[in-house]
Amino acid sequence: MRTESALKTRLSLRSFTIAMVAILTVTSLSAFAQNPPLSLADLLIGLRSKKVTLEERNQILTAAVKERGVTFATSPEIEHELTATGADANLIAAVRAKSKPVPPVVTATPAPKPAATPIPTPTPPDAGYYQKRADISLEKGDVDSAVTDYTKAVEMKNDDPSLYVSRGKALFSKKSYDLSVKDFDKAIELSPKTAVAFLNRGASYEKLGDVQKALADYRKAADLDASNEAAKAEAKRLQDQLDKEAAAKAAAVKPVEVVRPEFLNLGNLTTANAVRLVTPVYAQIARQSRIEGKVLVEVELDLDGDVVSAKATSGPAMLRQAAEDAAKRSKFKPAMFNDLPIKAKGVVSYNFSL
Repeated sequence: MRTESALKTRLSLRSFTIAMVAILTVTSLSAFAQNPPLSLADLLIGLRSKKVTLEERNQILTAAVKERGVTFATSPEIEHELTATGADANLIAAVRAKSKPVPPVVTATPAPKPAATPIPTPTPPDAGYYQKRADISLEKGDVDSAVTDYTKAVEMKNDDPSLYVSRGKALFSKKSYDLSVKDFDKAIELSPKTAVAFLNRGASYEKLGDVQKALADYRKAADLDASNEAAKAEAKRLQDQLDKEAAAKAAAVKPVEVVRPEFLNLGNLTTANAVRLVTPVYAQIARQSRIEGKVLVEVELDLDGDVVSAKATSGPAMLRQAAEDAAKRSKFKPAMFNDLPIKAKGVVSYNFSL
């Protein structure tokens, strides 16, 4: 009996204690209503309190927020922290309603800076730039500089026949007649009706001693351009010269001595010029690498038509040695000048095809 009575006494004391704590907690939280606005820390401390249930804490804090307001401006981050601590939807709504707006940040408007004047980017030189500079150099007599600039222009625009004509004229001024012929050849290849290319090639041929080719080119230039008086005059002059030579020879008169060149330029050498035209060996490594193309080889011939030198000037690098070797082992008919053998130059073309 005494034990049962003591147990009842202890339970009554425990219930009384819990009730008192709840009353004190509510009293403490309710006191918020008589104090200044709540801070975020006040809300978090109240939510973490274990003296009453979470539901009761939310009710008390919601009432306090509605009556006293809050000292802070809410944000998604703050609301997330309150929710994670136990705040319910009513408390969050009360905080939003009492949240102080964030004052706008006033920033001084910087004084406008004067815009920097852009520095124009210079246009890189093009083919026209080098051509114009070469023309000026040629007028001043600086032939080497002119050739250099014409070459740069050709590298940039290798399909312009006028560039080859201009460089050919400069090479003619340097007395590089064989090279000038090649430039006029290229100009004619690109534009077969370029009368000025035929006119200048005729002059180069004449300097090389090939008067027949020179005469043919003068006439072709005149045919292409009926107003080209220079071509007509050169053709007439050379024809008159040939007629006088023929008449003098027929009359057993010593003909006018024609300057015998050191070399006769035969141009493109074919089987018609050849006694033996050796076919180059197509290297196995070049075949495996699928390399093909045309190789041009410049050759020099002695009085007997034997090749004394051969140099590949264009074409794939892996094919050039084979082309040079074949050219060196070839033999051509002796070149003739006024019925006498003469050293000659020419170009042999080899086509490598898979």
